Amino acid sequence: MSAPNEILDELVSFIQHRLPGLPDGSYQVTLSQRLLDQDVSINNEPISRTYTFAVVGDRFHLQTPTQTVFSVFPEDQASGEFSAVLPHVVMTNQTLPWSRYPTLEPPVPEPPPGHDTEDDVPTWLAVLLFDEDDLALHPTLTLGPESQTVGDLFPPKLHKPSTLGPNYSYFYNADNTDLDVGDTLVTQINTIDVPLRLFWQTCPSLSDLKLLAHLREVSLENKPTGTGAAEIGEPIGRFSIVFGNRLPQTQKKAYAYLVSLEELQPFLPQSDGTPPDPNPFDPNLCIRLAVLNSWTFFSTGESATFVKQLLELNGRVAESAKDAADTTLTLPYTGSNTVVKNALRMSYVPLNHKLRSGGQTVSWYRGPLVPYPIPNPRIRFPIASPDQATRFDPTTGMFDSSYGAAWTLGRQLALQDKGFSTALYEWKKGLTEDVVNSIENKILEERLRPLLASDSNPAIFLKMKRITPAQALVHKLIFSLHPERSHPETPQPRTLPET
Repeated sequence: MSAPNEILDELVSFIQHRLPGLPDGSYQVTLSQRLLDQDVSINNEPISRTYTFAVVGDRFHLQTPTQTVFSVFPEDQASGEFSAVLPHVVMTNQTLPWSRYPTLEPPVPEPPPGHDTEDDVPTWLAVLLFDEDDLALHPTLTLGPESQTVGDLFPPKLHKPSTLGPNYSYFYNADNTDLDVGDTLVTQINTIDVPLRLFWQTCPSLSDLKLLAHLREVSLENKPTGTGAAEIGEPIGRFSIVFGNRLPQTQKKAYAYLVSLEELQPFLPQSDGTPPDPNPFDPNLCIRLAVLNSWTFFSTGESATFVKQLLELNGRVAESAKDAADTTLTLPYTGSNTVVKNALRMSYVPLNHKLRSGGQTVSWYRGPLVPYPIPNPRIRFPIASPDQATRFDPTTGMFDSSYGAAWTLGRQLALQDKGFSTALYEWKKGLTEDVVNSIENKILEERLRPLLASDSNPAIFLKMKRITPAQALVHKLIFSLHPERSHPETPQPRTLPET
């Protein structure tokens, strides 16, 4: 028996990072070969070949956004109590947050092939969050990504059609327009121009970027997952997650952006949120960032929690202990009928009820959550049908369909289970077969016994094989009509034990 997979017994595993085997970029491999004959070199100069290849990865845009981004939270266009939530992006690409880096040089020494590092590795991705208040304080900010090209990230002195103007970008100090393999100056991307003062106030520092991304391994056993969570049949799902560092304001529409901070270390704020030091940049200008994904949501900022709302049901004051018996969901009633009033206070509601006989009536119904103890429900099991669980209230002349509805709901939930429904079908099929066989044997025994009252004893057939008495009588009849068949092959039934 194989050892159990410990991962499947865990709720979730948090992994610091997962570095790619080869970072994105261009590579060159040179192969050389020298021929030797008994340690004597045949060719004085080795035969060599040089090959150039590239590892293409996402940089200024996601090549397959619907496959790479598994989900975002809060969801796009969502509305709810999100004031205590850091927005984040869940991605199926396990190494994407560490495929590039925000520093000018690699942040950690490159580990040997097949190895990782225990050092903190900053991510080059960040989730920035803005709202209308930021727009009011910084009029040059545009809420919503702009459709641009990669060429618009270069200063006009290097690429004349660029719309960057005097602002900054990833290529603020470039002297050419060289790009990675797969990118061109006309490649379509989304960008956002962030005023530098706002950027320094909201962007994570380099030390923050070491903590705002991680990898999770979760069990997918008995969990509904979307496309891309894992290979078909794979029990483990692996996701990289990038968090934001700013909480949304209440009653404000929040705009979240997954942006690239590749090699922007000179622009990043310090750990205390102050501008970088040294700071040679004009704070009145903007920095243009590539937006890899964006979405919006609204934080309602509801002051009343769910518990408080429950305590205030039916006019009860949360700070007071009064009216504790009236904190259940009930229909308002102003009439004088005591029976109806008590039923409504017990959370019953009158509902239209279609009877099996074709008639219609009005019956009481109450959900499965009862706000008081029921010591003796007076229900006897097993129950053959929902009508058997339906109660009759003689005081009102109405049925109570609560138990019948619960029985029906339980049956439907059970039949949704494939294992249960299959076992139930096999059990019922076996019962039917047993009943048919029993009736068949009884008929054969009753009809054939007078014809077979002769010298042969049916017991001899019972000794031959595991057959029933009725089958023994049938075989005796056959042998009496056909004496030449003295040693037949007697079938083996499944019920009678061998004698």
